[in-house]
Amino acid sequence: MSEEVPNLALALSELRRSLEVGLEKVGGTTALILQRLDQVDHRHNDLVQRVEQDRASADIRHAALEARLDAVEREAVTRVQLADRTKQIIAVVGLLVTVASAVIALISLTRG
Repeated sequence: MSEEVPNLALALSELRRSLEVGLEKVGGTTALILQRLDQVDHRHNDLVQRVEQDRASADIRHAALEARLDAVEREAVTRVQLADRTKQIIAVVGLLVTVASAVIALISLTRG
């Protein structure tokens, strides 16, 4: 029985040592996981800031493009407006030709 007690004490000592080593490994692994989680949080915060900056600059570009589009829509000439303008020009030229013809006819009647 005295031989079993030292073996038991030795076995308990080895068990305690194995348990302590295992707990240290678990503690080290836990510390590593926590460190990586901190890195992930930091990268996530950086990404959130970049996304917010990109969104803000995109909003600014969008507003500038909307302003340019509004200006183009205000100043642009549509096909209907262009056709109306062409009809007016043709009518004015026709009227000028008619007046010129009438003046020439009157001049030729008075001379001849």
